[in-house]
Amino acid sequence: MATILIDLDGTLIPLDAWNPVFAEICTYIAKRAGTTPEEIWRRVRRRNLELLRALDLRAFDWQRILEETAAELGVDEVPDVVQTLKRHLNTFRLNEGAAEALAELKAMGHRVEIATNGLAYYQMPVIQHLGLDRLVDDVRTSDRFRCPKTCPQYFQNAHVMIGDNPIFDVYYPRRFGLYTIFYGHWEKEATIHAQRMQIDLSTVTPHATITTLRTLPSVVRRLLNS
Repeated sequence: MATILIDLDGTLIPLDAWNPVFAEICTYIAKRAGTTPEEIWRRVRRRNLELLRALDLRAFDWQRILEETAAELGVDEVPDVVQTLKRHLNTFRLNEGAAEALAELKAMGHRVEIATNGLAYYQMPVIQHLGLDRLVDDVRTSDRFRCPKTCPQYFQNAHVMIGDNPIFDVYYPRRFGLYTIFYGHWEKEATIHAQRMQIDLSTVTPHATITTLRTLPSVVRRLLNS
């Protein structure tokens, strides 16, 4: 039996699932700051990237980032991210084949855990709403390990990492000896993320690449039997 880690945002659920949540909050701030929601989001993403490049846990605390952005513009009240999320949870969906892949991995005898950079405070409402907590054995979040998917303790006792982020789902887990399965188009995403994070990925490749979660169990089986 192996321990299989699988990413949440962009892998089990679409990467843009959170967009309506952030759009509502950015619109709220923008109206009070006399600017556009797009400008608010640009500032939020800039701060998020600064923290990401520093591998700082605060990169995933959206409430804090939004409040800091609002404060810079003289706005001292920001809607609660989780309460806003709850109003939009009915729009969240699993990616095609996600539930089936998780069930098959479990049926193969593996321990399956969600592995997300997100904080539990934000991620658990999504996981529970979609019933993912009933399909996996555990959930790993960055606040639980006091680091993102960049430190050895995060990947302790795990054997395989599956995800859509070249940095957090391939580069770092490979460094710690995990098999890596990339979900998406590797060359395109590796180029984008290497430039964005200022990390050289020229000599890094995943052990396998998939474009549909339906093929995941067979790829896991092949890697573990190799």
